[in-house]
Amino acid sequence: MAVDDKPKAPPSPVGTFIQTYSSFLSTFVIGAAGLVATSIWQYRQSEIAARQAESQQRIAVTQADNNWRIERAEILSKNLGVLSSSGQDTVEQRYGVLLSLTRGSILDPELAVSYALELGKESPTYMRSVLASTTDKSYSRLANTFEVTCAQRFGATRMLPVCPDERRVARSLALADLFAEDMETARRKGERGPLELLMDERVVLSMPLKLTALFSHYLNDLFERRQFSEIGQFAAVSVGAHLIASLVLSPDQPNTFVPASEATQIEGFHAQHAEFLRQYLYGKSCNGECKGKLIDILLTSYQESQGRYDRALRELFSHPRGEVAMGLARLHSRLLQCQFDAWDAIALRDGVLVPALTEATSSGRELEDNLFDDLLSLLALTPDPGFSPAESKARQAWEAALASARKTADKRYDAAFTKRRLAVQVTRHNVPIKLKDTMFCTAEEVLAADDAVSD
Repeated sequence: MAVDDKPKAPPSPVGTFIQTYSSFLSTFVIGAAGLVATSIWQYRQSEIAARQAESQQRIAVTQADNNWRIERAEILSKNLGVLSSSGQDTVEQRYGVLLSLTRGSILDPELAVSYALELGKESPTYMRSVLASTTDKSYSRLANTFEVTCAQRFGATRMLPVCPDERRVARSLALADLFAEDMETARRKGERGPLELLMDERVVLSMPLKLTALFSHYLNDLFERRQFSEIGQFAAVSVGAHLIASLVLSPDQPNTFVPASEATQIEGFHAQHAEFLRQYLYGKSCNGECKGKLIDILLTSYQESQGRYDRALRELFSHPRGEVAMGLARLHSRLLQCQFDAWDAIALRDGVLVPALTEATSSGRELEDNLFDDLLSLLALTPDPGFSPAESKARQAWEAALASARKTADKRYDAAFTKRRLAVQVTRHNVPIKLKDTMFCTAEEVLAADDAVSD
């Protein structure tokens, strides 16, 4: 058999290395594998230890929370009798206990608010102090508790069930002060604070008068300090905030001094907010119920508006009656029951009703029959101008408007004005049961109206 004489190829360097150091390599591989296995084991052990530490920490926290709940329950049980007490004799004690529990975060915020509001019936100052120390309080709940005074609602007050008593009035004023303080604090911290109530336009339209009263202290303070940029920031937050700012700041502020050098600027500021109100009143967002609520507010501050609301209310009689019926009904109810300051009724008569009636009967434009009757009916509910020299101009305009209306539609004039005035006086003399708690007309006002009707 032939022998292959071809020489064999020499092994590669790697092969030579493996053949030469095979023992070393097996030891290295086994050692490396053991090292990896040891590292994995140690890592897993550390993970197990970490989990055990976290578990023990959670157990410790849970135990601490449970112990704190037990201690808090014991503290509350010892002070519950004090917190549940009532009367002027326990005010100081209740205040001290409530303030300590609130600052120590022992009381739940909702519970703290409940006890604070109850304390506010005796001491509004103490209530405000406790609420100022309460974190995460519900501003919507405070707003629901707030009661609008008759002066804020009607521009006048009487000793009637519809008007809150002095203690409830003082508590409401303290809540408005609290809102002003919290607004300043929230503004410095870049938070919303009470402004959260104004973010939803529907919420604002559900209680515009209450929110106007609540934010009036804050906005009036900004106005008195001429901080127009801060007022602008407030109004820019939302449409609801702009509406509330305009309701507060359209009228003149009686306690604010305006030097002659600022008069033009301040008048422009008020007029700008009044124009926003007018546009909003007849905008798409404001339905019939909204118009009724806003007109109610405008009437209460009519004299302070210095004629800025005249255009808005004259427009009532240029819109279809279905759109403005609730606003007209609200005006009728307020005037019938004398729920107004006399100067507001006079300003409404001379600035809106008389000019609107004059325009309706002399311009030749078409006016719905119902709106014509509404004008005469509302005018019948306002006080007649007197005969003094100061009222002579108003008297002449009033008489001319009525004469023009009588000439335009004699029978409708008789039903809507003459007979209406007689019916109103009957109602005021013999107040229906459902109106007894809300009828503001005094005996002097009724007698004065009797004299006007007899004339």
